[in-house]
Amino acid sequence: MRPATRADRRPLGVFLAVLLAGVALLVWVQARPAAEAAPRAGAAPAAGDVVPQPGSAPAPEAVPADGPVVPARIAIPAIEVDTVVESRGTVRYENPFTGEPVDGFGVPESMRTTSWWSDGPQPGSGQMAVVLGHAQDGGHAVFNRLHELAPGDRVTLTDRGGAVLTLEVLGAPLTGLDKSTADLADALNGHPADADVALVTCGGEFDEDAGASADNTVVFATVVDQV
Repeated sequence: MRPATRADRRPLGVFLAVLLAGVALLVWVQARPAAEAAPRAGAAPAAGDVVPQPGSAPAPEAVPADGPVVPARIAIPAIEVDTVVESRGTVRYENPFTGEPVDGFGVPESMRTTSWWSDGPQPGSGQMAVVLGHAQDGGHAVFNRLHELAPGDRVTLTDRGGAVLTLEVLGAPLTGLDKSTADLADALNGHPADADVALVTCGGEFDEDAGASADNTVVFATVVDQV
């Protein structure tokens, strides 16, 4: 059973208010040796990453979710992702490209974990949830390979009780979403009708003056019945 019907899904106009400038805090970081790396806003240096490994602790028995979940882990086998999902709300910051104060998603503290936008819908609620992860030029950040996903690739979100929400990628990744414009907000507000989760990261050329990558990448996924 789907946790929510298609008819329940409504346009997310809130993205227009929250994301007019995109996710500028999701920076495409230029990798450096761990000893030289300095922390960036919203992300711990690679040397400080603590990433629970699969099987490092007893896991609750997995059962299909029968409603919305608060995700605690995400797995995307096609790009070798299996990591923690943090809960992060909306944050206020200065867009490095425009200098304007904007509201944006709270991003993961680690390069190797992800975050769910906890001020927005829960995955499986019938409205589209947002999960974010960093990318790192020359490094090993969690969503470095997000742009490689293809329609039909599986994504699973698991809550702390072991309930699993299974999704499939809907279409080709959207790339080149300019952070200095409303491209990301427009993409999220114009999401496919079947989208239950948007996976978001950064990409494009690194802007030395802004200290951030120039654009964002988004992948949409839909909940599927679990066999």
